[in-house]
Amino acid sequence: MGQYCGFYSPSRNISCEINTGGRVGEDGVYCQTDSPPQSVTLNNDGTFKSCTGVSCLGNAAQGIPTLAYGKTMALGQFTCLSEESGVSCTSAGGRGFTISRSGIGTAG
Repeated sequence: MGQYCGFYSPSRNISCEINTGGRVGEDGVYCQTDSPPQSVTLNNDGTFKSCTGVSCLGNAAQGIPTLAYGKTMALGQFTCLSEESGVSCTSAGGRGFTISRSGIGTAG
């Protein structure tokens, strides 16, 4: 059975979802910022795809918690860290992405 979790950053500008076990599509992490409109998807192997523009945004899950700065949320092989500078998410190999108001970059 697949598992799912999600969170908002304390600013509520960033929302993320972590999926494992095929509950909702492929295993991976999806994060987006409302301002600027952008999103990024992390795969099992640590590669990610980014997208910019309003058409890239989805609706954040209802009732998800806020992940305080300095805290992590992990599920399966994925870990996300909430920081004042943005959110970084990595797969088991330590590779992944960062997302913030300033854009999307590589982590690990």
